[in-house]
Amino acid sequence: MKEYTCHLTQLPEGDRVFFTEMLSYLSEHVKEIKRADDEVMIYYDGTDESVIAEKVSELEKMILSKLSKKTTEVKIRTIYDHTDQQTPNQADIFEPMLEKGIVRQIGSGVFAYSGIFLKVFRYFCQKIEAEIDQLFPELDKVNYEVPVLIPVMDYEEGKYFETFPHHIMFRTTLKNDLDVIDRFAKNGIKDASILDETRTPESVLRTAACVPVYPMFRDQEIDPEKPACVMVSGKCFRNEGNNVSELARLNEFYMKEYVFIGTPEQSKQYIERAYALWNFWIDCFKLNCKIETANDSFFASNYKKLQLFQMLGDSKREFKLQIPATGNYISCSSANFHRTHFTKVYNIRTKGSDAYCHSSCFAFGIERLTYAFLSQNGLDPEAWPEAVKAELQNYIKLDGATA
Repeated sequence: MKEYTCHLTQLPEGDRVFFTEMLSYLSEHVKEIKRADDEVMIYYDGTDESVIAEKVSELEKMILSKLSKKTTEVKIRTIYDHTDQQTPNQADIFEPMLEKGIVRQIGSGVFAYSGIFLKVFRYFCQKIEAEIDQLFPELDKVNYEVPVLIPVMDYEEGKYFETFPHHIMFRTTLKNDLDVIDRFAKNGIKDASILDETRTPESVLRTAACVPVYPMFRDQEIDPEKPACVMVSGKCFRNEGNNVSELARLNEFYMKEYVFIGTPEQSKQYIERAYALWNFWIDCFKLNCKIETANDSFFASNYKKLQLFQMLGDSKREFKLQIPATGNYISCSSANFHRTHFTKVYNIRTKGSDAYCHSSCFAFGIERLTYAFLSQNGLDPEAWPEAVKAELQNYIKLDGATA
């Protein structure tokens, strides 16, 4: 294994985390990334240092060249700061969960869950579903468990390939050819050339739960008296490369989302009403957390422009919870204002006018919520505060859940 060191001092401070994350996508030869202060070590094999150095330089140019520094100086704002809250648990829970079989690693960024992790996972699923009726009693709601496979056409239309190409995972099969299938049956992928006999992908493994919702409303008119409200749930997949981190960043994970389509005022109003669920958890669980403005991990060539638009428009806010053992804050839920991004693509308009609807979504990462909750409270429910136990027992049984 070879090592190449690059320095972050030439990058604006706000771009350094993004730059480090994008290093995972430089080359298939990159095996590991480690950061120490303003230095990043890239471990690789099977290629020359000059190739890695050239790729690093290309990534730097992508990030630095899109807009001037003056134009892009849009800082993250902390809207709610509860980072001084002391948590009942400070110890690491990841290794103990692995040792006890509460979580089992199936592959890189892919886990199976049981015991107390699965119980808390189910609490968050049930709580989120129950709250949609409490938060939006006047709306007609539809609940979907959505499929994993999404047509490539929908991803092209929604511009996901432009904004998140590094996250895409395709579904394909071997060609329907007897000789090809027989060859594969005998040799598996030991014969690497068999991968040349796969079909052009027609489907993408969904990267976000809400992706299938917008095509469902294609060419429809939404009555302003009856805005659309959709509860959508399902497994999602993202290629995280070397950025996989315990249960905080996975290649396969479960999401639930509230999706709204209506007038601009309605799109904003319902998201603001949904903040009540964050506030409830903050108060009930005494969470060490913060709520911040944010931007998505757009691909490097689009990063500056799209980051600027998202930050200036206050289009995304994240609910970040601390992992006490590391001190890191992970985004467990987000509020997203799409405005007309999807409604223009799918021609979704307001009934009685020619105006495009606006859409927004309120998203929850169930593994992250569960991991952060247990990290702050520990694995033994008997040691949890009474208010915390009482809230969970409204939805799940904690009997026998002691780790």
